[in-house]
Amino acid sequence: MAGGTTKRLTTAATLRNPGHDPSRHSSIKWHFENNPHCNGGLKNAIDSVGDRLRRKLWVGTLGTNTDGFRESLRRNIEWRMREDRDSVPVWIPDSDFASCYDEFCHQVLWPCLHYAVPDAPKTKMFYESAAFKQYVAVNQRFADAIVSAYKEGDIIWVNDYHLLLLPQMLRERLPNAAIGFFMHVAFPSSEIFRCLSVREPLLKGVLGADLIGFQTANYARHFRQTVSRILTAEALPKGIQLDDRFIDVGVFPMGIDVSSITAKK
Repeated sequence: MAGGTTKRLTTAATLRNPGHDPSRHSSIKWHFENNPHCNGGLKNAIDSVGDRLRRKLWVGTLGTNTDGFRESLRRNIEWRMREDRDSVPVWIPDSDFASCYDEFCHQVLWPCLHYAVPDAPKTKMFYESAAFKQYVAVNQRFADAIVSAYKEGDIIWVNDYHLLLLPQMLRERLPNAAIGFFMHVAFPSSEIFRCLSVREPLLKGVLGADLIGFQTANYARHFRQTVSRILTAEALPKGIQLDDRFIDVGVFPMGIDVSSITAKK
């Protein structure tokens, strides 16, 4: 996103050291590798405007378990990532990440966003009791990392459904910050989204942003209608009127990296 002095994005790099467990050694050699399973759409978008983003900072998790990392190794990783990759790692306990990502995000939130109605008893009794707490905790750790690195004038760009609560968490601590949110996946009709027992905190969380982007006009329309019907906020063609704030809602479809795909043929 243009403007500001630093951009807060999600990292597309992962730490790997084949054949070794980094937690067992403090002096091992390690290196960065691009993750082939990372958020390709986000990376393509940033690369396409790279010349206008001379100062940016990626904030995200590492592509490996980190509970066993010694403090000296963590500090070394933090320094290398900041110096070599313009990145800040978010340290999340392995069990918290697994519960948030594998259980709530992929077994509750993802199906709902793609029109698969959650199994109500299973969802409420298991996933939305324990796993949602970890979802909140993971979003809070991202908020802590971003607030610690934030500088006046920065633009913060939050990405995807894994971090729906993050915009409001940031708004509470950085009330004057410019915050954007982009949804890389689908957004369903209100009849589907209302099946989530945690529908209200999720919607209120993303409404902490100044600008909310979607891939298609239908997804944006579904979001506006969902906010109107569940939170009884005023939905307008270009956004949401929420008390004394107006949140812009727009459509910004992300394309593919044609050059990269062509090179693989």
